[in-house]
Amino acid sequence: MKHISIIWLCLMCVGLAGCRIILSEEPATISSSFSLDAHVYLKRTKVLIRTETTLPPETPLLISIQPYSEDQPLRKIQTYKVEPQPEEVTAKAAYVDQEGKVEPVVMDRPDPSKRYRIKIVAGKMVKYMNLMKIEDPDGIGANLTFLSVEEIKERYQTPVKVKK
Repeated sequence: MKHISIIWLCLMCVGLAGCRIILSEEPATISSSFSLDAHVYLKRTKVLIRTETTLPPETPLLISIQPYSEDQPLRKIQTYKVEPQPEEVTAKAAYVDQEGKVEPVVMDRPDPSKRYRIKIVAGKMVKYMNLMKIEDPDGIGANLTFLSVEEIKERYQTPVKVKK
């Protein structure tokens, strides 16, 4: 009981001294003038991600892997027409160093017999890349590029022509 009283007294003193404790911060806003180019090399048991960027030093890059549902067809995954399941299988963080470089990130490849989406987030900048089954095209030995939402729309979603 004595320890609880001391802790409570310390917290009150901090509050009365005008100090504040920030439990969370909004992610830093990243201007569109920065670039983030990321590539992945797929091995049987590993995923190697290399990134080139003009982001400021100490900017965090959050990398996560989400599974696709088993019943999603390959073509819809390849063209980003379906979303992965919301849970993350694995996640890692990397940081831009003082020279503006990011160390390569090596992640364990989840189940090679399943398909996943890899996502890189840096502030409001987001890039995606689909990780295919090992037996799919580009499932192993591929060197693939991450794409932004705009690049995905430009590459895979053509406007529907209306007949008159």
